[in-house]
Amino acid sequence: MNIIVIGGGIIGASIAYHLAVRGAAVTVLTDGRPGGVATAASFAWINAAPGNSRPYFELRVKGILEWHRLQHELGERLAINWNGSLTWTNDHPAMATQFAEHASWGYPTRMVSSSEAAQQEPFLVSYPDQAAHSPLEGSLSPSETAHVLLEAAAEHGARISTDGVQSLVSRNGRITGVQGEANEIIADHVVLAAGIACERLAGAVGVKIPMANRLGFLAQSAPLPPTLSGLVLAPQAHMRQNADGRIVVGADFAGGAAPDDEDAAAENLLASVRGLLTSGDDVVMDRHTLGLRPVPADGLPIIGSVAQLPGLYVTVMHSGITLAALVGRLAAEEILSARPVDILAPYRLARFDGV
Repeated sequence: MNIIVIGGGIIGASIAYHLAVRGAAVTVLTDGRPGGVATAASFAWINAAPGNSRPYFELRVKGILEWHRLQHELGERLAINWNGSLTWTNDHPAMATQFAEHASWGYPTRMVSSSEAAQQEPFLVSYPDQAAHSPLEGSLSPSETAHVLLEAAAEHGARISTDGVQSLVSRNGRITGVQGEANEIIADHVVLAAGIACERLAGAVGVKIPMANRLGFLAQSAPLPPTLSGLVLAPQAHMRQNADGRIVVGADFAGGAAPDDEDAAAENLLASVRGLLTSGDDVVMDRHTLGLRPVPADGLPIIGSVAQLPGLYVTVMHSGITLAALVGRLAAEEILSARPVDILAPYRLARFDGV
């Protein structure tokens, strides 16, 4: 079976790997950006964080476990920090209630004292009276991880191309391939994993993907010695440390406008980091990125075949880091077996019919 995957970010790379390892003939079209665009701008937190509905929470827990499975398959080259997260807010009662709900669902999270928080993260300036520690959570270097998955897909025969896609090609009521930069490429299935470009590419063949994309901003420090054990999610800043030593801190504009001065915005983020760390004076700016994160209109993933246009499989979601390993495996199973996977039923594009 010949399959084209459009998009070289973490979702496309995972789907390509899981298809290739099952013997499919896979071509990944990266548009010259292996590692992706939205992926590179991700905070890269693997979690089933509070605030999610029970079914989506359970999908995300499966997503966390699938990263362990994939790490077992790929070994040391798939580097993931599994040291958990430490979270606190200014509204302690609400935080305790929210995390208690997840604990009642079986999520390994608990409220810890300031002394326990200090054991988890010894290089913070101060500690709240109470914080939530979630040891199941982790983080990874997003673009590097996508590259690892693309390389693993290539080892199983996938072709990783720098070509871009001008349009999807449909004939006789089904998708038959894509129009690349120079030639038409024929395929039995096309997987659309192109982030915000999914809406445009699908729309051109009459498939509406409702999106509410959101701006995200990351600042990264120059490399530092080991400073953070896991993720620290404080009111002042959400931060983690990459394997290369860089502190990554993020901001989400939730539908608001981009900052007028990105350099100043990045410095403000890093100033928050400096105020949280005992080694704050050593935190200096290295880079910052502003990206548009793909978010379906209702905030939930869109995964699956498009009923009105056979041959097209869509995957678009904001929680791509948490779900990539799971979605890669389940999408490969659905495409190759031509049978739907039950746990993906709530996440089909058809839920928007009539909206």
